[in-house]
Amino acid sequence: MKIQKKIKNKKNLVSVIMNCYNGEKYLKQALNSLQMQSYKNWELIFYDNSSTDKSALIIKKYKDKRIKYFKSIKKHNLGIARKLALKKAKGNFISFLDTDDIWTRNKLNKQLKSFKDKRVGFSISNSLFFNKSKNRHFYSSKTNFEKKVFYKLIENYFISFDTVIIRSSYLKKLDHMFDEKFNIIHDMDLLIRLSDICEMNYVPISLSKWRMREESLSYNNFNTIIREKKIFIKKLSKLKKNDLQFYESKKNYLDTLNRQEILFFLSQKKIFKVFRLLKKLKVNMKNIILIFLIFFPFKKIIFKNFFNLKY
Repeated sequence: MKIQKKIKNKKNLVSVIMNCYNGEKYLKQALNSLQMQSYKNWELIFYDNSSTDKSALIIKKYKDKRIKYFKSIKKHNLGIARKLALKKAKGNFISFLDTDDIWTRNKLNKQLKSFKDKRVGFSISNSLFFNKSKNRHFYSSKTNFEKKVFYKLIENYFISFDTVIIRSSYLKKLDHMFDEKFNIIHDMDLLIRLSDICEMNYVPISLSKWRMREESLSYNNFNTIIREKKIFIKKLSKLKKNDLQFYESKKNYLDTLNRQEILFFLSQKKIFKVFRLLKKLKVNMKNIILIFLIFFPFKKIIFKNFFNLKY
């Protein structure tokens, strides 16, 4: 690869954070998609979380001064690793590219236009979820979002983290950034709290590709996701204890969480816990459908597809 000339203008530097633990399989695809960006003023914070594969050898072959390699002495959970990597970032904007995801050529260029409005603290786009056998767009072509999304995100977290670009100045207004308690939902926690102090902008085209893999963190640790979500809502409740609108959103959040936990317990054949949670569900169409599916003969297929979804 050609050595990138030093960029003097740091005003709109984008710090791209790539946390890596044994990510050699798709790493070149991710790195190449970053180097092919039409927007050139970026730095890559490559945080090697004590990988034991060839990830370090691969990244060190890229002779690009914008790529900065850091290695952890010991392996951390992803929330801590993200936090440590973020401390290395110098950009006015922060984005995250995982070792198995891919960006389209104009991702940075198109999304940075969102920040002409100073009230916008973060930008998202549509994303293509893909694997060897299928692909689908994360949002439908008719999807549109309001700019103030705090309460909406609590009720239904709809963001794919591979698409996110954050204005650094808004991050600094938070009392903390990534919460070390969360191994999996650290991004959800961060963006929901961020959305309380700024606006979001949505670019309605797929500018990122998120690889669907059964061995992914969220597939194998759904029980952890449920546990972390319970911790999160307790944490947020303390921050918003006098906010009546928050408590309405919280009710819907807990109802969704109960549905997810029911599906998890069904997959584990823990029927007693399923029926205990059924009593907590609100009376609505989603829950009526769920109760019907419990007795559906092909429910194993549905559970499999459910756990393949992002949290």
